[in-house]
Amino acid sequence: MKIREWISNAVWILFLCAAAFMTAAAVWIRRTYGTLLFATANASFRNGLQNKRTLFAKEVVLPTMAVGIILGMVHVLWKKRNRRRITCIAAALMILSLLGAMVTLDAGVYLARVYRLGREQWYDKNDVVIHALGTVDGMTYTNAKEALEDSYQNGKRVLECDLIMTSDGQIAACHDWEYWNREINNSSNVNTAYIPTLAEFMSCKIAGKYTPLSGDDIVLYMKEHPDLYIVTDTKYAEPEEIRAQFGALVDTAGRNGCSGVLDRFVVQIYHSYMHGIVNEIYPFPHYIYTLYQEGFRGEEDRIQEYAEFCMLNKIDVITMNAQYYHEELAEICSRYGLELFVHTVNDKEEIASYLDSGVGVYTDHP
Repeated sequence: MKIREWISNAVWILFLCAAAFMTAAAVWIRRTYGTLLFATANASFRNGLQNKRTLFAKEVVLPTMAVGIILGMVHVLWKKRNRRRITCIAAALMILSLLGAMVTLDAGVYLARVYRLGREQWYDKNDVVIHALGTVDGMTYTNAKEALEDSYQNGKRVLECDLIMTSDGQIAACHDWEYWNREINNSSNVNTAYIPTLAEFMSCKIAGKYTPLSGDDIVLYMKEHPDLYIVTDTKYAEPEEIRAQFGALVDTAGRNGCSGVLDRFVVQIYHSYMHGIVNEIYPFPHYIYTLYQEGFRGEEDRIQEYAEFCMLNKIDVITMNAQYYHEELAEICSRYGLELFVHTVNDKEEIASYLDSGVGVYTDHP
């Protein structure tokens, strides 16, 4: 009988110690690393945990041991003999602690992310994004048909494209209207703030010889080339402008009978609120959080905030100015299961260095 009691008491104390450990560990991980259950399977997280082993022992292991000692004393002083009920209560508390730990560490996000990352994504085979559809005859920022075709023929399948709105509310592939007025059309005497209609835009050759692209041209080209992804660079940050532009993009695909190509647009967002606005218009499956409008300068605490937001909102990629890149930023992104890209890099050796480090690049040259 004494052996049975001893075993029952040991199980009871073990259950409660396990409950205390899980709760303390979950709170510690959440406070130290943020929403990071996904990263527990990541080598960088394990290394980080090892580097903080003293803190972990102090704030998790020691409290758990204290709980065990207190429970042992309670057992000695407790006169009741209904150990089975006590063991059941302890087991229930352990299960509740496990569920609490899962909620604390967003286990649902973890499981959804494991499933998502288990499927092939656009960046698995493409760690280079071609900027502004690429270069044609050494000229960048044209967003022209010839640049698109040249990049595709060179085997590139992820192309960034500048998309802005014409005065009649249509999508045009253009960096900005000042650039279009002054540089593309060599018209230094015109009003650089002038916004043309789509018909005016399409009637004017870029730099006198290259073919402009409308939203219709882009979605139809994507329909004909089912392995092509287009990364949007829309630049607009005001909510109403965002709604108008992405509403026009969705309408353009529908009007041309190719709404399916919307799933191959990779939407760049510039601020966190933009994700919710765009997602209300269409549930695009691919997003990039690009940080240049955030004024990001390489701060580790800020990129950790961005990374946590991305993980919670099914955004797989962060991109930033290469000027502010350092290895710690890539480590943070890796900890959250995110891909990191830098822009815009055109030196071949520099590109190779980034790719060897597991960092993707935006470049002008296919």
